This record gives sequence, structure tokens and C-alpha cells, in this order.
Amino acid sequence: MKKVLIITYYWPPAGGPGVQRVLKFAKYLPEFGWQPIILTVQNGEYPAHDESLFSDIPKECKVYRTPAIEPFSLYKKFTGMDSDEAIPVATLTEKKTSWKKKLAHWVRLNLFIPDAKIGWIPYAIKAGKHIIRNEKPDIIFSSSPPPTVHLIARALARWSRIKWVADFRDPWTEIYHQDLIKKNKLANHIDIKLEEKALTSSNTITTVSRNIAESFQKKAKNNTIIVISNGYDDEDFTDATQNKFDKFTIVYAGKINHQQNPKTLWKVCKKLIEEDQDFRNDFSLLLMGKMTNSVYSSLREHGMIDYTTDLGYVEHQTVLENLIKSTLLLLLIPNTKKNEGIVTGKLFEYLAMNRFILGFGPQDGDAAHILKTTGSGKMFEYSEEEKVRNIILDLFKKWKKKTTIPLNSKNITQFNRKNLTKKLAYTFRNLA
Repeated sequence: MKKVLIITYYWPPAGGPGVQRVLKFAKYLPEFGWQPIILTVQNGEYPAHDESLFSDIPKECKVYRTPAIEPFSLYKKFTGMDSDEAIPVATLTEKKTSWKKKLAHWVRLNLFIPDAKIGWIPYAIKAGKHIIRNEKPDIIFSSSPPPTVHLIARALARWSRIKWVADFRDPWTEIYHQDLIKKNKLANHIDIKLEEKALTSSNTITTVSRNIAESFQKKAKNNTIIVISNGYDDEDFTDATQNKFDKFTIVYAGKINHQQNPKTLWKVCKKLIEEDQDFRNDFSLLLMGKMTNSVYSSLREHGMIDYTTDLGYVEHQTVLENLIKSTLLLLLIPNTKKNEGIVTGKLFEYLAMNRFILGFGPQDGDAAHILKTTGSGKMFEYSEEEKVRNIILDLFKKWKKKTTIPLNSKNITQFNRKNLTKKLAYTFRNLA
């Protein structure tokens, strides 16, 4: 069996969508002749923790953890956060922040390049050399964010002359929130150069969507770029209940920040609650994940609080249980520039549920394309109030009559985690 050294910051006990891609690759790679060896961090700063994910790690998978110098304890002290409080993923894009947070964000953006995880580099490179000497891997695979993992992988690949696959779950310098934050010209120049080196010196690039692949094409010059999307794992659903909620329940999984706040949906639901007694009695909204104060204020402003159950962050298995019970599933693509390539990981687990997906985002984006080609739902612009009202009212009437909500899902198995891992293993085999 061949070996692959996987460099990832997010690994159990880290929770949230960031850990799922690499974890599922590691789970299924042994079935295709590849033994995963994980290089990760000790006591990382994660937006969420999920101990249940340890069960997905295969027995043959060796995990090496190293220390790292991280600035987050200083950030928390300086900004007045509790030491055990998780730093939100989208903290750099917050609109209303204190001067202390603004200063801390400026330092983060202009001094910690490409990201705040650069203090892991010397420890990871030292450990990586030790692993390579002892384990003799055939391939190096690094998955970002954070982009720091690619700097580590590049150094190890150059030192060992082992082929390297760089995986991007998100863009690097063109990630959607870059237009919302201030970075000086020198910092931006350095960041672009680091990205260019990773794209041109890796032997193959993998990424999650065609839009991201296209944005990398010119920068990567003649490098090979392969799209391997995120997906769902059949085995996650084997023990899940098949019961459904008694009410007409819209379910959302994931964080919600001000860029994803579907005010149009809250407005539509408020009007239907006021106008339709049946809807008022039967409507329910279930949120799983962290939301910013601005989103909570918007729910309260539109009279939605009494109809909303906010579970906060819950373990992955609980998320799946509630998705299965849902009537509709809500998908929110950030309402920003450069959002066409955003395909959130939850979309693929939504697909496996065979529920109608009500999406908000760009209609020419990758997520909208997936909904259309699989027949699994519909994407709306954030401003399309009348169309959203019509679809919700139509689906509610069908649900009220106990009529099955029509859904002609197709071509879903292409997003099965095992099939996607097979594609990755084929990529490794071609290189090795």
C-alpha cells in the first residue's frame, strides 16, 4: 500500500465543515490503496469542536500533532474575549467592531501573511521531515484554508523531492471577503507572490468548484487543476431516524453572518404568518450553527424569534438527524462579490436528504448549477421577495395536503465521498 502525507490544520477534535473534506478522504483512501498519514496541530484554535468525528478516522491512519505559536490568546485578551471562547470564522468581515478589534484585525492582515497560522510552520516542517524519513510517503497532500499548510508542503516537497498535490477548499487571495477588508499594498503583494509559488510549484492542484479552478488557471500557468467537489457520506445516515418534524420546518445548518442574512426570507415568512392562520400555526424555523448579532436582530425585527429554534453549534450527527426531519433546507451563499465559486460543504449533505433546497445566492454560480442539474431545489437572488413568497406558499400548500413535495433528484451519487476519494486516489496514482 502506498502512503500519502496529509498536511491539514483542521482535524478532529476540530468541528465544522472545514474538517469534513480531509477527514472523509482519509477515511476512504485505504480502500483505494493509500495509507493516510496526518500532520496536524496540537490544541488548534477551532471555531467549533466535535469529538464524534474521531470515529471516522481509520485504524491504520497515523496522526502526528505538533505545537504551534498562535496569536489567538493575545487577541482574546486584547479584545476582551474569554480564554475558552471560540473566535468566529468570519471575524475579519464583521461590520461593527470595537477599535481594539479593528487594530487586531489590521495586525492580523498586514503582519501575519498569509494567515495567523504561520507560527506553525517551523514545527510542522521539522515534524514533516521526521515523518518523511521514517514513513517514506509517496505523495504529499495539503488542504487549505489556512494557506499556511501549502507553505509547509512546498518546503517539504522541495526538501524531499516528493510529488505534491495542493488542495483548495476556498480561494486564496481572491476569497470573497478580501474586498471587505483593508490590507496594505506590501502585504497584498507578498500574499499574491506566496499564492503564485504554491500554484506553480505544486505538481497538481485540486479544488472544490469550477469557478475556483478557472480563477487559478492563469496564475497556475501550465499546472494541472482538477475539480473534486465536496460531498456526502452514505455511512453517516445509516443510524439516523427517518421521522419528520410535525410542522412545516425550514432547517439551516452552518454559520450565518451579515453577508448571508436572508432578510427577504424573514420578511416573506413574517407576512405569511400575519396573513395565513394555517401557516402561523404550522411554520417553524430551525437553525444549527453560530449566527452574528446582526442576524439575530434581523430575526427579532421581523417577528421570527417565537418561530425559531436556535440550537447553536451541535455535533455532526445531530445536524444530520435534523436535516432528515426537515421539510425544506435553506442554503445561503454569501451575498458578496466573487461569490460565484462558493459551494458550501453542507450543500452536498442537503442533496443526500432528498428535500427541496431553497437557496439564496448568485444564479450563475456553481451552487445554482448543482441545484439545477440535480433537480434538487432552486436558487434565488437575495432581493427576489415575490418569487420566494410564491415558492414557499406553493410548497406549504402541498405539505398541508400531505402531498409529497415534488423533487426529481438525479445524478446525486457523483457527490458520494467514496467516489470522490476514488478520483483523488487516481490523481495520486498518476503522479506517484
